[in-house]
Amino acid sequence: MSRTMTVKGTGRISLKPDLTVVTMSLTSLNKDYDKSMAEAADRLSQLRAVLVSIGFSGEDLKTTNFNVNTEYESQPDKNGRYRSVFKGYACRHGLKLEFGFDTKRLSAVLSAVAGCIAEPELNIRFTVKDREAAADELLRSAAGNARHKAEVLAAASGVRLTQLLAVNYDWADVNMYSRTEYAMDRKCMAMPAGGVDMSFTPVDVDLSDSAAFIWEIE
Repeated sequence: MSRTMTVKGTGRISLKPDLTVVTMSLTSLNKDYDKSMAEAADRLSQLRAVLVSIGFSGEDLKTTNFNVNTEYESQPDKNGRYRSVFKGYACRHGLKLEFGFDTKRLSAVLSAVAGCIAEPELNIRFTVKDREAAADELLRSAAGNARHKAEVLAAASGVRLTQLLAVNYDWADVNMYSRTEYAMDRKCMAMPAGGVDMSFTPVDVDLSDSAAFIWEIE
């Protein structure tokens, strides 16, 4: 029976963010279903229009999720008993806008969105454009780390590595976003886009992933 050595290889890389991701959420609520849907469509049209006005195309704004639910709230009656009261049909539209990292363009986006009567909720994150290349580099780093550990352990144990028998990897999703948090009050966002560019540099995207490598030894 052949002898084996199992080593966990951990890959770690740091990459400079080159992509800005702005996620937005539009919500409409009305007791009339058709009116709620019409309001949702109008809010989307308003948001798309302000983005087109600063150089984006209508197709740059992508839908990430869309759902319509009924909403209720608990209200006391004259006897103090609580009952569920229908509030209306809530339509929630999740959207995403991506563009190359550019602080001046981000300022223009925030200013335009802040002035939009659709009033979307915003979240801003920074990541890398080529995620596939980043994932490949991360796996190469993990493989190199495992090989180094195995060679050190083999030499210290007086054995020799022969062939690689197996690699166990769970293909888990890797978080590829910078830890930088970017937030701004709506009143500050509404300042003219042609104002001062708040230049900043997000922290690097730190990635880590691992896999188990099994070598035959002799």
